[in-house]
Amino acid sequence: MNHTIEFTNSATYKCLGDMQEGSLELCLTYCGWESCNPAHRFGPNQRASSVLHVIQKGKGTLEINKKVYQLKAGDAFFLPPGVEAWYEADWEEPWCYMWVGFIGINAEEYVSSAGFSLKNPVRKINCVEKVWTYISQMLEAHQLTYANELRRNAFLRLVLAELIGDYQQTARGANTVHHYSGALYAQHAMEYITYHYNERLKINELADYIGVNRSYLASSFKKTFGCSPQEFLVNLRMEKAKVLLKKQDISISAVANAVGYTDQLAFSKVFKQHFGMSPSTYKDEKNCLVVKTKKEEHKNF
Repeated sequence: MNHTIEFTNSATYKCLGDMQEGSLELCLTYCGWESCNPAHRFGPNQRASSVLHVIQKGKGTLEINKKVYQLKAGDAFFLPPGVEAWYEADWEEPWCYMWVGFIGINAEEYVSSAGFSLKNPVRKINCVEKVWTYISQMLEAHQLTYANELRRNAFLRLVLAELIGDYQQTARGANTVHHYSGALYAQHAMEYITYHYNERLKINELADYIGVNRSYLASSFKKTFGCSPQEFLVNLRMEKAKVLLKKQDISISAVANAVGYTDQLAFSKVFKQHFGMSPSTYKDEKNCLVVKTKKEEHKNF
């Protein structure tokens, strides 16, 4: 039996529905856009998919989980599968919204990462135009080709990525949920420091690059490696400096610059704190070979 996919295209309503495409991880089921008439109402009913609506303009009302929400442009709301809800456009300023429905074993995790749940189904977002663009591109890719199927699911992932990124920016500094282990963030930080130790590196910028706040990175790093990111960075720089200082054709200022210090005096101070001698003393120190003719009793080799 053939499966029918429906595409409706009018001046006030566009919808691509009854799709069952994608992977087990995430599967697009439908998407659409509507500029509603005053008091246009949908529901109450239950949905088989997770559905996210984003309001582009106007106002409306949502009732879900025995709570009523007054919504406006810039708001987004989530309708979980199997939960009854209804929503209605305002009489004076009816809303225009877009939506995307999806299923999959990771659907719940993606929704949660974007800041939505049954308990908190509504939030303000700052990425309306980007989401609008991606859903519009989904609708443009309505012809039944394998290439378009890939495009639609790629745009679905971009929609979710925008919403997740937007939520992370909103929650930055708060008790953000981290979906990877602290050890994984610490490992990522350690590898970044190892490859960039010779650059002007700030730990708060490193934390921002990885996607966590500085205090979380510091605690995870110390738990994993037994020292702070700053201590690891300094230790690595000093060990690299020791190797370079033994080369006769490189100056101390060049060594300092090579391990990330623009100030030679600052480098010399840190080096002396670490090794109990200045870089110049270490550089001039000569290795000597002691030759013995008798095996010492405590040696076993």
